[in-house]
Amino acid sequence: MVSDFRGESLNMSILISAMYLPICVLAGLGSVAAASHLYAASYGGSVYSLAPTSQHGSTEISVLSESRDCGNSPSWLMLDRAHEVLYCLNEGIGSSNGSITSFKTHTNGSLATIERLITPSGPVMSAIYSAPDVHTHDFLAVAHYETSTVTTHLLDRSSGHMKYLQTFTYSMSSPGPNAARQDAPHPHGVVVDPTGRYVLVPDLGADLVRIFSINPRTGRLEPKSPFVASPGSGPRHGVFWTPKGSNSTTSNVYFYLTHELSNEVSGFRVSYTAQGISLHQIFNGSSFGNDTAPAGSKVAEIKLSPNNNHLVVSNRLDNTFGPKNDSIAVFSCADAVGKHFRNVQFLGLFPAYGSSPRHFDISGSPDMVALALEESQSVGIARWSKLGGTPASLVAKKKLNGNIPAAIWA
Repeated sequence: MVSDFRGESLNMSILISAMYLPICVLAGLGSVAAASHLYAASYGGSVYSLAPTSQHGSTEISVLSESRDCGNSPSWLMLDRAHEVLYCLNEGIGSSNGSITSFKTHTNGSLATIERLITPSGPVMSAIYSAPDVHTHDFLAVAHYETSTVTTHLLDRSSGHMKYLQTFTYSMSSPGPNAARQDAPHPHGVVVDPTGRYVLVPDLGADLVRIFSINPRTGRLEPKSPFVASPGSGPRHGVFWTPKGSNSTTSNVYFYLTHELSNEVSGFRVSYTAQGISLHQIFNGSSFGNDTAPAGSKVAEIKLSPNNNHLVVSNRLDNTFGPKNDSIAVFSCADAVGKHFRNVQFLGLFPAYGSSPRHFDISGSPDMVALALEESQSVGIARWSKLGGTPASLVAKKKLNGNIPAAIWA
């Protein structure tokens, strides 16, 4: 079992978790059956509601429902659990526009379409934010890869209805260092900072992290000076880290960023001043540790572990664990009691159980990770080792129709 994990070093907790897995998986199958269902987006034009079920010692993933109301190329899913509304971005591949569709979710897994809003083409990630002086609605920010735009929308979270608000469109005087991928600005991510006062948008094409302040009176985004990333690195997605249970949103704040084109992960200490938010780099390393990234590989998603002490990153098309079997990289960023490490440590690579894990979602209860295995056209569910803070054995895998860019727990 230990040979399944690859990395610079394995600490004792990971070793123990690896030895523990066979018992853990068998004992946990009953809890899998009780696990919440999940949603998956397919470039085949469907949004699926799925559920893991256990029978006779094995686990399968069943389709509870399927909707084709998102559009021809669903690319991103975002669940507002408090209001039981699922938002689906339709990238609109081959179309003149994209769209956002809201669905009312139900405990039986069925989805009821609420509204479909037409947008510029290429929406790939979204985030909800609010403004302190606006009490009637919230807001939705969307990154549009194909059209070099960022849009915002008024959002009634209780009903799931949306209304267009703003569009920011960007251009470049010449291509970036990676001309094939950096022919134009390509906003790829949207992240709201812990204070709720700023929205950050990693731009893969322009090698920037675009920064917007949120107008507290109107909720409109106001552009600030962007953070300039390394040339040719291709910023993709990011995540903020704050101490678990901390009441402060401005002290001990860190921001971690994946760079798709250079296969790197960067860490930044976040500072807040009268002029705004600033990022000070404290870490930069490969998503493959000390090893060179395999040719053609591309880093994708980044998330914090449920215990808030590990960074979890997906690598696509690296074939680390065999043909069409890519990897998940894990870094430690804090200790067990939540104290942040300035020197982020690479812990190793773990199987993704398929090809091109574009997106993943970790559930802390039960401890599972849902994997969107894009080019395997599948959704995988793996045990999350709470003891080691890493992905563990595969529990179930389901092939669907079309490439799978996103999967989230309900």
